Amino acid sequence: MPELKLEQKLSLKQVLTPQLIQSLQLLQIPKLELAAELRAELEQNPVLDIIEPDFENDDQSEDSSKDAELDDELEDWERFSNSLNTYGTQLPENDPDQEEIDPYFGASNTKTLYEYLLDQLSLAECNERIRVFAEFVIGNLDKKGYLPVSNEELLEAVREQESIPNPTGREMGMAIKLIQSFIPVGIAARDIRESFLIQLKDKGYEDSLPWRIVEEYFEELKNKNVPQLSDILNVTIDQIESAMEILGTLSFAPASDYTGDAGGIIDPDLVVEKVNGRWVVRYNSVGIPQLHINNYYLNMLKHRDSLNKDAKRFLSKKLSSAQWWIQALQQRQDTMIRTMRAILHHQYAFFEKGPGNLLPLKMEEIANEVGVHPATISRVVRDKYAQTPYGVFPLRHFFGGGLATDTGEDIATTNVKRRIMSIIENEDPAKPLADQKITNLLNEEGIMIARRTVAKYREEMTIPAARMRKKKRK
Repeated sequence: MPELKLEQKLSLKQVLTPQLIQSLQLLQIPKLELAAELRAELEQNPVLDIIEPDFENDDQSEDSSKDAELDDELEDWERFSNSLNTYGTQLPENDPDQEEIDPYFGASNTKTLYEYLLDQLSLAECNERIRVFAEFVIGNLDKKGYLPVSNEELLEAVREQESIPNPTGREMGMAIKLIQSFIPVGIAARDIRESFLIQLKDKGYEDSLPWRIVEEYFEELKNKNVPQLSDILNVTIDQIESAMEILGTLSFAPASDYTGDAGGIIDPDLVVEKVNGRWVVRYNSVGIPQLHINNYYLNMLKHRDSLNKDAKRFLSKKLSSAQWWIQALQQRQDTMIRTMRAILHHQYAFFEKGPGNLLPLKMEEIANEVGVHPATISRVVRDKYAQTPYGVFPLRHFFGGGLATDTGEDIATTNVKRRIMSIIENEDPAKPLADQKITNLLNEEGIMIARRTVAKYREEMTIPAARMRKKKRK
């Protein structure tokens, strides 16, 4: 039987706190997802506000002790709120240089909202008259998915078109209800309140506390006045907070995922441009508002002595979340800007002379310059885009291996692929070039490459072999 014994051992071990894990996740998610997360937080955390641009039964001794702790904590939050201008599941460690971006980045084929709703209408069980009304409703939705025109205006449009005889308001109402049952949930509502009610009903929250808040106290909800809602509805602050979390999952713009941009227009995270002869990196903050502490709750913080224990606990919890968001967003912005500046430094020829001058670059080089782990750079560049004078590029486009040239310099893999594509595009279709011939041409240009590498790159670009490309002359 093996001997059992106790021993002490000293070791260093990296432990990620929940806050650090959240920060890494925030760094990784793309801009649209970040905007959605931020909207949800703003909805459920009344302490957070947007900086608008210029245009239960503890004993008495325990209660007093906890009150003192809360007072100390709220004093810390007051100090934090007065200095907001300062910066303030383990994620997989993927090999940052294994993924390679396709240099021939294609456009999205996403359907427009109009097409998506028409597809659902074609499968809906309704008579032909209701179908005609429904098409008018779909055609009058705005880009957020709301119906900005009245039933009377829609009815008048149907009469003018003379699509169906004797159209009625009842039929128009039925058509609107039909479209409101489609996906995305909350579509065809007149305003945010009606859209929220449609979404709550779909989630099974009809006649619940969140439903009552939206249906009866929407103005108070817009002001995010949690203590007031608690008093009016005669429920605890915790219950209001739980309701706010549910409301935070609802969409303000049901059609946001169906923009109608079939060409796959991308909102870049960063902008690189030349200003007065110098290259400048700018963070594109459109859709990501700047945050601060709501004035109502800032005033409540300054008069915390008058608050009861539940209100203090609520305020402390929400201030903690607000602090994390303000600092995490600032840290995300700083890291992305520093990363892009480092890329600009290493890929200076690309920005000065054009896409054909991309150089080999590994994420370790950028990580060393920025002062972070390569895995952090991998998270920064994932699903992020930069607008340049030559178009919008994924940040991963600036990374990749390379090949040697006869001058001793390196050339990026992306540029080699682009050159192979150019050679094939200009070949004689009746006599397509074999991989060995392409290899010889590249070698003559000073690019030291093997035939098997040419074949690999050709296959990665889904270009068929020479025998499959052969066409007869007309």
